[in-house]
Amino acid sequence: MGMAGGGYRKRSVMIYGLFQSAQGAAAQSARLDAIANNLANASTGAFKRQLAVFRERAPFDVVNGVSREVPGNLNASSGGVELEQMATDFSDGPLQKTGGPFDIALSGPGFFRVTDGQQELLTRNGRLTRNNNGDLVMSDTGLAVLGTDGTPIRGIAETGAVEVSSDGTMRQLAPDGSRTLVGRLDLVIPQSVDSLVRMGNGLYSAEGPVDAAPDVKVHQGYLEGSGTNSVTEMMQMIEASRAFEMNLNVMKFQDEALGQLLQSVARA
Repeated sequence: MGMAGGGYRKRSVMIYGLFQSAQGAAAQSARLDAIANNLANASTGAFKRQLAVFRERAPFDVVNGVSREVPGNLNASSGGVELEQMATDFSDGPLQKTGGPFDIALSGPGFFRVTDGQQELLTRNGRLTRNNNGDLVMSDTGLAVLGTDGTPIRGIAETGAVEVSSDGTMRQLAPDGSRTLVGRLDLVIPQSVDSLVRMGNGLYSAEGPVDAAPDVKVHQGYLEGSGTNSVTEMMQMIEASRAFEMNLNVMKFQDEALGQLLQSVARA
């Protein structure tokens, strides 16, 4: 009887070990997904890489202040590691010179404010263009670019060079040689970047308040490149793959040991 009781205790420990190894495998799987997405967007303009952030779970005896066996309910157990969040690295991407008059890159913390007529979104994708109505829009999505007055920037003539200053002020050369004010890009920054929700196509929804961006600088004739470094991401993918495989191997070892234990308990 004592052997059976001891066997069950050992089985509980091994199941807990399986649980922790499965946690580790799940965490590394999430990390691999983030890295794969970063690599897929290595050439996407103004893309911001994602980072899998993990949280260490303190051991059971540390959490409860007592040294004893872990509870039978694995959900009440502690220890191991789990995914805390998918964070975004908003560091500036490299500037790529294009010479296009409507190609605009940002350096420093800040975003363009754009709209589809219903919802306002933020982006750093400065591949802009003039549509047939003379409106300033995003080339990829057609979303209207907002000015500091809260309305879309309009009235861009078909002819006449467009100049954009470092603070986002847009002027167009008139036929008489003068420069006509078109508008000023509304450059903003959220009070907390953690409030930004990815919407795809380099767009973000700000769930919290936004303010004017005082430290952002506009570069006409440039585009911001992807924030992904392919070499770094590949190295991290190899590291995460090995960690994932290691957890699977540990799970396999524990499963085999548990099977052997159950056979020995049945014979006893």
